[in-house]
Amino acid sequence: MTTKTKQKINNSYLQSKKDDIEEVIEVPEYSDDERTYLKILQKRLADAKLERDKPRIEFDNLTFEQYWYVNEQKANTELESVKNKIDTPYQSGTLRTKMLAFLSSDVGYSFQANITAYDENNIEINRLGNAMENIIEKTEELENDEEWQMLRLYEKMKHGYVFVEDLWDDNFVIDKSISGGSIGEKSKIRVSSTRKNYLGQPRRKIISGLSVYLGDYSKYMIEDQPYIYTVTIENYETLEQTYKEWEMWKYVSRTPRSFSGHSADGIISNKWSLYGSKLGKDRVEVIRYQDKPHNEFQLIFNGVPMLPIGFPLTEISPDGEYTIVQQNLEPIRHNFAIGKSFIFKNKNLIAILDEMMKMGVFRSQQAAVPPSINLSDRVVSRSIFMPGQMSRGLKPGDIQPVMQDIAKGISASEFEMMNMVKSTVDENTVSQTFTGQREKGSVTATQIVEIQRQARIMMGLLTLSSKLLEKKLDSKRLMIILSKWFDPIDKDLDEVRQMLKNKYRRVSVNKTIENEGPGIEMVIPTDTIPQSSQIKEYEEQLSNELGKPVRTIMLNPKELRKAKLTWVLTVNSKPQRTTELSKLLFSAEMADAKALGLQLNPEYVQQRFAEVWDEDPSRLFLSKKEAMATQQGGQQMGMQEQQRPETSASFSPKVSLGPQQEQQA
Repeated sequence: MTTKTKQKINNSYLQSKKDDIEEVIEVPEYSDDERTYLKILQKRLADAKLERDKPRIEFDNLTFEQYWYVNEQKANTELESVKNKIDTPYQSGTLRTKMLAFLSSDVGYSFQANITAYDENNIEINRLGNAMENIIEKTEELENDEEWQMLRLYEKMKHGYVFVEDLWDDNFVIDKSISGGSIGEKSKIRVSSTRKNYLGQPRRKIISGLSVYLGDYSKYMIEDQPYIYTVTIENYETLEQTYKEWEMWKYVSRTPRSFSGHSADGIISNKWSLYGSKLGKDRVEVIRYQDKPHNEFQLIFNGVPMLPIGFPLTEISPDGEYTIVQQNLEPIRHNFAIGKSFIFKNKNLIAILDEMMKMGVFRSQQAAVPPSINLSDRVVSRSIFMPGQMSRGLKPGDIQPVMQDIAKGISASEFEMMNMVKSTVDENTVSQTFTGQREKGSVTATQIVEIQRQARIMMGLLTLSSKLLEKKLDSKRLMIILSKWFDPIDKDLDEVRQMLKNKYRRVSVNKTIENEGPGIEMVIPTDTIPQSSQIKEYEEQLSNELGKPVRTIMLNPKELRKAKLTWVLTVNSKPQRTTELSKLLFSAEMADAKALGLQLNPEYVQQRFAEVWDEDPSRLFLSKKEAMATQQGGQQMGMQEQQRPETSASFSPKVSLGPQQEQQA
C-alpha cells in the first residue's frame, strides 16, 4: 500500500521508558474561562456516571453494570457457584442455543444499501449513488466487515443494544530493517526503525456498553442525547506514540489520580479521574466527550484536557452527529435509552427449566443411591451400593431407604411438568425444529413449514433492528467517504500537458454487467472527466486486457464536494441469494408470473436464475447469436432428414456386444 510519511524513531520503545521512580506531575495553567469550562465538564462527567450506576426498575432493580454482567453470564452459559456441597452445578445451555438460532437466521440475510443522490433541483444524478455503493462495499471488504457484522448482531442479541463507532483511521506501522551483518553477529548488526503512515480508511469498532455514558436516559434515540462520552483504559506507551508531540501530553501522569468526585478543584489541579488509581500504573483513562447540540468534542487523558475549549465535533464527525451509532433490539419504552435483551427477557423461564432439570438429576441420583437407614448396629461403607459389591455381616432388611418411594426416580407428573416448561420456552422463543433439533413424536412437513413461518414472524422485529443498524452505519460511512476518501494520495505527471495532476484512490468491484454477465465496475476519481467516446474506448481496452466486461464511473472530487447534494439511503433485507429459501422464493415468483400470464424478460430471468444458483450466466446460457445459430442448425438438419431416402437399415454406431447379446441378435 502506498505510504504517505516516514518518521525516524527509536529502535525499541523500551529506550524511552522512564525508570520506576516517583513521578512529579505538573499542573497546567488554566485561564478563568478554561477553569469555568473544566468545572462544568467535570460535573457533567460525574453526573452521567452516577445516573448510570443507579438501580433501575427496567433492569429488575439492577444497575446497568449488573444488567450487563447478567446478560454476559447467561449468554455464555457460565456455571454459578453452588450453595450446598451436595448440589451439582448445571446449565442446560438452552438460552444460548435459542439465541444462536435467532442469530443464525439473521445472518442469513443480506442488508444491502441503495444510495440515490439528488442535486439542488431534486433531480437524480445518474450512477453517482452506484459509485458510493461500490466504495462503501470496498471499504467494508477491506476491514472484513462480514465477520464484524455477525459480531454486531451477536452483541445486540446478547445485551439488547449495540454501540458501534465509525471513524477515519490513519494507519501507521513500525518498519524495521537490519544492515552491517547477519543474524547472530550482535555487534555488527545495525537496526533502523521508521514509522510509516499508510493510507487511511474508515473503520468500525464495537464499543462495550460499560464504556458508554449517556447524558439523558430518557432519550431513546442517541442523536437526541444532550451529550455522551466513552471511557477506555489504554496503555501509556501506546498512546505516547501518537500523542507525545501534543502540547498537553507532558501533563498526563502515568497513573490515573486517586481523587474522584465533584470537587471543583479536582480536574483543575490535575488530581481527578472517574475511576481513580485502582486502574494501575502505566494506564491512562481516556475520556472522549461529545456534545452534539453545541458542536463540541474533548479528549481527556487521566484528567488532562488535550484539546482547546469548544473544539468542534465536526472535525471528528463530518456530519456533525455523534461518532457512535446505537441500535436496540427490543424497546423497553419509547422514552428509555436502553433496549431489552433476548437473554434478559427469557432468563427467568430458562432458569425454571434448568432448575427442574437439576432436580431431575438429583432425583435420579437418589434413585441410584437412595438415602438409607442402617439397622445392623455395624458401621458400613457407602460402597455397598456399588454394582457387584459383596458385603459380610448384613442381613436382608438391615439397610432400608428413608422413604419407600424414593428409589422410583422422576415421577410421571414431574416429567410432564418438564415437558410443559420446555413447550413454554419454545413458544416464547423458537421450536426445536427451527434450531435444527428433532421434535419428539411424528412431525409432518406442513407442521415444519408452519413452525418456521411462525418463527419468522417472531423474528420480524429482530430483522428490522438489524436493517436499521446497517442503515445507520452506511449513512455514517457515506459521510466519512465524502469527507476523506477523495483526498489526493499522490501526484502523477501528465505527459501531454507536462504538469502534475492529483492521484486518487480507485475502486473496482465485481458486478453483473447488464446483458454481458459477470464483470467489473470501477470508480475512478479524476480532475478532468474525458469525453464519452474516450471512456468507451478505455472500457473496451480494459475488457480486452481482463477478459471480462468492464464499466467505469468517473467522478470529479472537486465538483463533488462543491455540489449541494441530497442523499437518500435505503437498506433492503433479503435472504442470501444462494440460500435454499431464496431459491424457493424465486421459483414461487416465476410460477406466480406464469400463472398470471405475465410476459417476462428472458435476459433478466436468466441473470436472476444464475445469481440465485450462484452460476456464471455467460457460461450457463447461450447468447442471442449462439441461440439463433443453434436454432438455424437444428432446422437445417430437420430439412435434410426429411429429404433423405428411406433405407432398409438405419445407421448405428459400432458397439461391443456380449456373447449372449450376439446370439440374440
